[in-house]
Amino acid sequence: MKILVIGGGPAGSTVSKYLANNFNVTLIQDKKWAKPCGGGTKTKIFKNFDLDTNLIKEKFNSLRMIYKNKNIDLSLLGDNLSIVFRDEFDEYLRNKAKENGVTIIYDKLIDIQKNTAILQNQQIDFDILIAADGVHSNVRKLLNLPDLPKVLTHYALIDKKVDKPLFYFDKLYGGNFYAWEFPHQNKTHIGSDYKTFINFTKYLDINTKHKGYFIPKWEENITIQKNNIYFVGDSAAQVMPLTFEGIYYAMESAKILAHCIINNLDYKTEWNKRFLKQFKFMKFIEKSMQNKFLRNIIMFGFTVPIFQKISVKLWLEKIKL
Repeated sequence: MKILVIGGGPAGSTVSKYLANNFNVTLIQDKKWAKPCGGGTKTKIFKNFDLDTNLIKEKFNSLRMIYKNKNIDLSLLGDNLSIVFRDEFDEYLRNKAKENGVTIIYDKLIDIQKNTAILQNQQIDFDILIAADGVHSNVRKLLNLPDLPKVLTHYALIDKKVDKPLFYFDKLYGGNFYAWEFPHQNKTHIGSDYKTFINFTKYLDINTKHKGYFIPKWEENITIQKNNIYFVGDSAAQVMPLTFEGIYYAMESAKILAHCIINNLDYKTEWNKRFLKQFKFMKFIEKSMQNKFLRNIIMFGFTVPIFQKISVKLWLEKIKL
């Protein structure tokens, strides 16, 4: 069976690697580029997927939440948050897939005609096509599926170093979500909702050029399979609500999809078994944070040690919903 994967990020590379043990897998990567991303992920991803820990640029056992000029330091119960550089990380994953027998072609998808992908420079037949081509999924457009819900963020790298990840929850700086500062060795990756980015930079007392990027917003009714075409990672909006954590969930979702294809299981059913309760719970918190009164209550909760501990254990999946 021929499987064609569109997109060579964490989701596409991971699903390709696992499927190559059983099938003929070709991965199409449009071009080499660095995705605008803070690069934060759960450290356990390196053990779960047998990844080289040299990819970890920094590890953290705590983070800081800022709300109404109050600092809330949150213990992560160990070095459970790591920072990677996405260009290096993604290329490493593609190379791992290639070592496992995946054929990687740098080309661009133009059209899909029945079971044939029309690329810029060639045509490739497939039995299964997997779309791992991001929030602006070309495959979704070619199938006339609705655009993914998404939020526009602005981001920049600045010449400043913070000692731990910082999250700002005041609406003035982060809108309905949050603004962030992530350490990136000798620099800091900052970002926010596009409407509040200027407010955030004024608060930080910096003047910097910025770029924009859309982050998908998960909803329960998003199509993740249409006949023999599957969606995974950002193209399926498999990004945790509120936190917008994507790397871990992209790779875990890719592993689920590979398992389903190999064992002829229903993809949505298996994904729901693993993640639906977590995503629905975080979606509820995300919506609650848009209410000023509820946001105050939630942020006050993070000042309570037992609430902090339970929250981190939920994040680490040591407590199941």
